[in-house]
Amino acid sequence: MQPTIRYPAVAEEFYPSETRELEALLDGLFKDVPPPVNGKTAKALIVPHAAYRYSGAVSAQVFASVAGRSFRTVILMANAHAYLFEGIAIDPHEAWNSPLGDVPVNLGLSHRLNASAPGLFHEHDIAHHCDHVLEVQIPLLQHTLAPGFSILPMLFGENSPEIYRTVADHLLSVLTDDDLIVASTDLSHYPSYRDATKIDHVTLEHMKNMDIENLERHEEEIRRRTIPGATSAFCSPDAIKTLLEIARKRKWKAGEPSYRNSGDVVHDDRLAVVGYGAIAFCKP
Repeated sequence: MQPTIRYPAVAEEFYPSETRELEALLDGLFKDVPPPVNGKTAKALIVPHAAYRYSGAVSAQVFASVAGRSFRTVILMANAHAYLFEGIAIDPHEAWNSPLGDVPVNLGLSHRLNASAPGLFHEHDIAHHCDHVLEVQIPLLQHTLAPGFSILPMLFGENSPEIYRTVADHLLSVLTDDDLIVASTDLSHYPSYRDATKIDHVTLEHMKNMDIENLERHEEEIRRRTIPGATSAFCSPDAIKTLLEIARKRKWKAGEPSYRNSGDVVHDDRLAVVGYGAIAFCKP
């Protein structure tokens, strides 16, 4: 029996669909990224999810911290961008495909989470069907990690503001030292270049400090203030706060953030931009 596979929904739009072209692009993104020198073990990454021409260089800065590493499972998390639902949607396919090949889904881990909180975790393929926020991480993982890892793709739907505490506890109950967490988010949406830079550096500082309380205050302030064009501070709040809660409880340490925004791309508009940031969290 053939395995059930989720095929790419946004290849060519967000990254090349042809294997050699994609490999060449990834080689270029990682070419000038220095290898990690502190010897620390990265356990979690915050990364953006735009088209590679915009955010690929930012992602490469932190994916390089796990280059060549072996992991059992990469837990991929983001807030859903393409479908409305309640709870947490875990993709039930047996593998995800990219132009670089297939990556298996850890269905055993999925079943454990579903059994631990059946009203919260759901196997829900439609939520993942055309969403780009996790898909764009697959080629980056395949390019960076040692072969043999699996993934657990999770999307947050409509939930209470405190959902991150519950999800963090459930993930901590199944997380091993051989797993990696990747939370996918972009930063400010559609302010000017100057305003985005100010907003995003505050956002990244709170993330780096694992300061969920001030991050939430910052989110609310951006919503209240009349900054022209700005609609949000970042777009995966539940996933990011879940990662930060786990990092706090595990006493991980954050590295220096990597940052740029869409206005840094040659010839792109600087009147309404999207911010991109990335941080690696390491075991001390």
